[in-house]
Amino acid sequence: MGFDAERSARIAAMQETARSVWEATGDTDALQQFLKDNGCHGVEAVFVTMGLLNCDLAQAQRAFFNAPCRDAERRFHNHAMDLFEEAADHDA
Repeated sequence: MGFDAERSARIAAMQETARSVWEATGDTDALQQFLKDNGCHGVEAVFVTMGLLNCDLAQAQRAFFNAPCRDAERRFHNHAMDLFEEAADHDA
């Protein structure tokens, strides 16, 4: 997935900023809390997580959505998915 130069730079900078937290804790919840506390949310947080954990998109999304501090994002995502499912059922 390609990003514009500004977003790519933000992701790279946050990845370097968060590296010490990840290396010190090895805890995805602590990493997500750090990212949230430092204004890194959504897609950017997932891509920072991918880079630090050296994992695929699915693993990074699980780390993101399973973190207690990401509860609001998880609830929003689940609600949106429910609405998509309802719309698909309605159109069928």
